[in-house]
Amino acid sequence: MRTCSFLLIICLFSCSTPYSNELKAVFKQAGKNRRELEKVLKHYGQNPADSLKLRAAEFLIVNMPGKHSEYYDAPWNDVATVCLRWTSSSDKQRVLNTYKTGEPVRREDINCITSEYLINNIELAFKVWQERPWGKQIPFDAFCEEILPYRVGVEPLENWREKALASFADLDMVLNKPATTSVEACNIVNSLLPRFRIDNDFPPMNFSQLMASSKGTCDDMATLAVFSMRALGIPVTFEFTPRWINISTGHAWNTVRDSTGNHISFMGTDSNPYHPHQGVLYNEYPKGKVYRKTFAIQKNIQTEDINIPPLLEDHKNIKDVSAEYAGCTDTVSVHLKYPPVTSTGYVYLAFEQNHQFYPVAWVKDSGETCRFPSVGRNAIYCPVYYANNRQTPAGDPFWLDHDGNMTIFSPDHPDTLLTLRKIDPNDTAPAWLQRMHHGTFEGANRADFSDAKVLHTIDHLPDISYNDVILRMPAHYRYVRYKSPEEGFCNVSEIAFYGSEGEKLSGTPVGTPGAWDNSNNTCDKAFDGDVTTFYDAVESSGAWTGLDFQERKQIRKIRYLPRIEGLHYEGHSYELFYWTKDGWTSLGKQTATDSGSLQYRAPLQALLHLENLTLRKKGKTFFVTSGHEIHWR
Repeated sequence: MRTCSFLLIICLFSCSTPYSNELKAVFKQAGKNRRELEKVLKHYGQNPADSLKLRAAEFLIVNMPGKHSEYYDAPWNDVATVCLRWTSSSDKQRVLNTYKTGEPVRREDINCITSEYLINNIELAFKVWQERPWGKQIPFDAFCEEILPYRVGVEPLENWREKALASFADLDMVLNKPATTSVEACNIVNSLLPRFRIDNDFPPMNFSQLMASSKGTCDDMATLAVFSMRALGIPVTFEFTPRWINISTGHAWNTVRDSTGNHISFMGTDSNPYHPHQGVLYNEYPKGKVYRKTFAIQKNIQTEDINIPPLLEDHKNIKDVSAEYAGCTDTVSVHLKYPPVTSTGYVYLAFEQNHQFYPVAWVKDSGETCRFPSVGRNAIYCPVYYANNRQTPAGDPFWLDHDGNMTIFSPDHPDTLLTLRKIDPNDTAPAWLQRMHHGTFEGANRADFSDAKVLHTIDHLPDISYNDVILRMPAHYRYVRYKSPEEGFCNVSEIAFYGSEGEKLSGTPVGTPGAWDNSNNTCDKAFDGDVTTFYDAVESSGAWTGLDFQERKQIRKIRYLPRIEGLHYEGHSYELFYWTKDGWTSLGKQTATDSGSLQYRAPLQALLHLENLTLRKKGKTFFVTSGHEIHWR
């Protein structure tokens, strides 16, 4: 009889637990690990005082599907050694053979996470939320996203809250002062985080690994800030742009929530709130879209993975926050001109970079016109469809300028005579030319140039093409050089010296060693015969590059080419393309003459780009208005 009564009580308890349909769906996926998840809910369901913690537990469990760890089946010190030595090694295979990282492992949280881990995470998160003076200004919904989550990305799980609290234990008195704000606390903690050296070869790292390595990507820097701040009760988010408009990579940074609910951006481990960093310097780093990582699963794009562009593959845990950043147009209305090959119910907005279109935003396909919210300016866009891993145009591309005005590229017949001259009329050209103004060419017979004589001084801005200097009196020297003026960085693309019979003189390159930013733009690039390379010295003033002829030679002429982009080089072959719904269409090939200009029959209101076939380089995207004015991208 007692046994039956006991079973009845158990049955009544089980039936009285009103799990939501969302929780039931998670339990089904969890399989044998369901018991661990239920333990957490039962732990907080016994005491009415824990009702808020119960809601927090439900939030974590409902949004757990898809969360997982990625790591190597090897001790962290082995993985760290490989990562630290990889980039500096000339024999990468030997590094891999010496330090075994094992096989990559993926573990789904829903199938392995323990009740003890989740309860510990919830208890510590609530403790700092309730103790910090700014905690009362953080609503529960914000707490769930910006303090409570037990992971940031796909890093290996650990008890990071305990470790971070121990690491910053000496800050408790400062952080608990009644007047301390979340932004002030963020400043204090961020200033103490290790400064990172950028490195791309690290696997996903947790708090302990990030604190130990101090190397990684901007994602790692932002991740360490999230771990550290959230462990201390500071509400922080992870922001990112999938890809810069003008750089072929994305970027990540952080924000901290202030007392009014606004998010103040900063760069974890690097730049504090209200200080400039890449995420907010719009003019230097324009972005089409900015997203915020969320723990909650978002219902963004409801279609199969093969219908989702690569840059949006993590759409289930991101929120569009572009409107919080400068340089956006509130709404961009786009006319859909072409039908989809396969309908998925979505239209994507793609921006142009390096003659390709990269989808970074989406809206539901609503017919002839779609409206994209909060779109970054100073970019060329095109509405596209994406289905079965294939991208097709949905309409004409358009330019969204600095003021938010649209120029739509709907090309007519290619019957307008278009003349392309030597160089793109951009603002950088005068700056490069200025770097040779007041530079000098010298000759000497001593290797240290202690007996140097000036052969020619560049007393005006040089021409954008080759500059020829005929010496009035032939000079005889073993050593010759070009010496940079102040702030010139010895920038020069090509230099050549000629004898009295017009022959080009050969010699061994000599000059100031090194190059700016440890690049390969060393002094010998001025004599490599490649017009697209240049010397870029470490020193802004006084650097030089020259030749050792090995013996005295007569010099009659000097020829030089400044560092500059966009030249149409004599004898080089070019091909002009314009954009149609079928992609880039050729308008023909030409070889540049000594005048440096090219002429094509091209359509107006078309998106164009010119390819240098000789150098196998594609030029900038540009377009021509009805007034024949050329606008370079």
